[in-house]
Amino acid sequence: MKAETLQKLYTRLIGIFFVLVVISFIFDYSKFGHRPETWHKIFHVLLGSIVLYHGWNNKQFWKPFCLANGAFFTFVAMFGFTFPNFGDLDAFNRLDTILHSIVGVGGLTLGFWKK
Repeated sequence: MKAETLQKLYTRLIGIFFVLVVISFIFDYSKFGHRPETWHKIFHVLLGSIVLYHGWNNKQFWKPFCLANGAFFTFVAMFGFTFPNFGDLDAFNRLDTILHSIVGVGGLTLGFWKK
């Protein structure tokens, strides 16, 4: 499969999944109200919305997004492994750290893909 196709799929899937975090946000906010985790979820929803709006059909967006998103979430994952449950934030719990690892390493891998 062409690198461009894989980068497009990664960009679209990340955008869709990040926007779907709004469901978790709604339930979390209705149960706990405003808390630091609220901002973690808002970040994902905003990033997903931006990605879907600017990156859905924009070929120049796909590769740089894979690299930038991959680098950022790889860093967040490394931080989560180094400082598990940092500040008691869900963003650094075991599950989120594993998900951030998949998103990060996947983005970097596809960003550097040469096939």
